[in-house]
Amino acid sequence: MKSLEARTTRIAITLGAIVVVFVAGVVLRASTSEKDVAPGEGANDAPVLDGENIRFSDAFAKRAGLTDEEVSVELVSPVIAVNGTMTFDPRQFVMLGARISGRVRKLTRVQGDTVKQGELLAEIESAELGRAESQVLAARAKEKVAEADMKRERHLADADISPERDAEVAHANYEAARAERMAAEQAVAALGGGDSGHIGVLAVRSPIAGRVVTAKAARGQVVEPSDTMFEVADLSTLWLELHIFERDIAKVRVGDEVSISPMNDDHRAIVGKVDHVGDVVDAQSRTAEVRVIVDNSKASLRPGESVVARIQTTSPATRSLSVSKRAITRVDGQPTVFVLLDKNVVEPRVIEIGASDPERVAVKSGLKEGDRVVVGGMFALKSEIYR
Repeated sequence: MKSLEARTTRIAITLGAIVVVFVAGVVLRASTSEKDVAPGEGANDAPVLDGENIRFSDAFAKRAGLTDEEVSVELVSPVIAVNGTMTFDPRQFVMLGARISGRVRKLTRVQGDTVKQGELLAEIESAELGRAESQVLAARAKEKVAEADMKRERHLADADISPERDAEVAHANYEAARAERMAAEQAVAALGGGDSGHIGVLAVRSPIAGRVVTAKAARGQVVEPSDTMFEVADLSTLWLELHIFERDIAKVRVGDEVSISPMNDDHRAIVGKVDHVGDVVDAQSRTAEVRVIVDNSKASLRPGESVVARIQTTSPATRSLSVSKRAITRVDGQPTVFVLLDKNVVEPRVIEIGASDPERVAVKSGLKEGDRVVVGGMFALKSEIYR
């Protein structure tokens, strides 16, 4: 009995010693961690909201690379940024159909092929064209007979062998046959025939050099006059169609340079020129159309592609209170800057912005000359507070 009590006492003493050592280790580790963390680092490094202001430490300012600049009055040359869509130059675009009912018997070009002017795209067999071309052959034969008869009657009349009236009738018959032949040929031309070398076969040819951008024909397919079989375009020049709000349209002029960036690569810029400024403002959208001519000889843009256009207007620059574009962010959809109140205190402030150029933005209200705003590290500051 005494042996059992002694063993229990020894176990209790051992467990107590282990607990004491563990607690001491935890306390020592916590004490060491507190000594290793310097003020303004680690958990204390993040900016904090102080009412409507934001406070941050020197360590955060250094880590985020915070820099500021003074709000000043500068010359601002307006740059108008707007989304637009690339489209074909209609002077270098053609839609080709059959003009007549028929069946595709031959296909020589498909979508993506490059074609020359006058090059054959397809051939269509057409009974309607065959009838029209047969009438041309008959009319030509009739004209040839009438011409021979006219010449013979004229020779006989000049020799006083036959009356002059017979010669006049023969001449009238010839003129009628000639007119009939010309009408038959015009009918064939209207149907698009006449140059295939085969009766009843329509040759579909490209009237321009370019690329087949759409091909909807297949061998054996039945086509109608309303069908579009091919679309051919010269893609070396494209149009950019823009819709500019009426408040900005007066700033845009023919010849203004336009920097165009595709939506999928906003770092790549192609340069175009304003070719036309619309004369009418749409009553619903309150915008006017602006057309930009774009050199696409490098095939870097596609019709239908969405782009961002920045029009560098040649309208006079104006002196205005302005800040760097890098100083402006958006909070709840409103243009906002961080105004420096003290070394480590900023105030988020909503401003009203005006015209802008590639570097600066005019400020209509919300700031005054001499204010200092955060420029470098502004997004790091925003992300810490508004995440």
